Amino acid sequence: MPKELAQLTHRWSLFVSVINIVVIPLLVIGVVVWSVCTRQDLIAAIGLALSIVVAHVATTRPFLEKPRLALFIDHVRCSPPTMQNGTASWFIRLGIVNYGLRPAKDCVGRVFEVWTAQGEQLMKFDPLTLFWARQNNKHTGFSPVITQGGGDFEYLDVAQVKKQDTPPLKLRVVIPPPMTLTKWPDDYPSPGDKPFLKGGIYYLKIGIHAADANIKPSWFEITCPEVVPDSCCEKPPCQIQKKTPRFARR
Repeated sequence: MPKELAQLTHRWSLFVSVINIVVIPLLVIGVVVWSVCTRQDLIAAIGLALSIVVAHVATTRPFLEKPRLALFIDHVRCSPPTMQNGTASWFIRLGIVNYGLRPAKDCVGRVFEVWTAQGEQLMKFDPLTLFWARQNNKHTGFSPVITQGGGDFEYLDVAQVKKQDTPPLKLRVVIPPPMTLTKWPDDYPSPGDKPFLKGGIYYLKIGIHAADANIKPSWFEITCPEVVPDSCCEKPPCQIQKKTPRFARR
């Protein structure tokens, strides 16, 4: 997790603790002391103090402690071959951090749009759910995750890059068998009925939502060549960065 997000988690936890442990007790004591010093009705002052406590417990405290999500771009990771005669693969991921104090339940990442650098939306891709790290159709299936508060995080897989695949760039979207995507011709940037993309520059609009938190959809640029290396010793062939395309700035 990046240093700035770790610092954000620490600062937010400290801020909430100060409100709960210092500000609210001082406010309650201040109301009572004020009533004594000004000879106001003590019972009414105590009632006001209790109202402050109840309002804090019922509304302010849950708001301050609710899950709060942020994301960061993970460095492109290489996974060695898992089968004989296989090739290495690279995973393009986003890290999803919960810097709030309560768990974020049922976290789901979604890709809403896929566009080429030329400004063509790939209509093959409806809004689709993305796999979390270490999930796939064959062995685990998809399931939402829970991120605990206080800086817990999970990796969201965006794409996998592998020399054995043709084309080499595959979006890590959930397509439960026997479902498939609409089949497109070979000259299309994403040929066939699988979530593959030819080498090039693409823009993906990705958002994350949970039961009590969300991250507003953002644009990400993925750059990947047609030919990728087959060893982890090589430099990662593809890159991802947060970038809004020109056509989305209008």
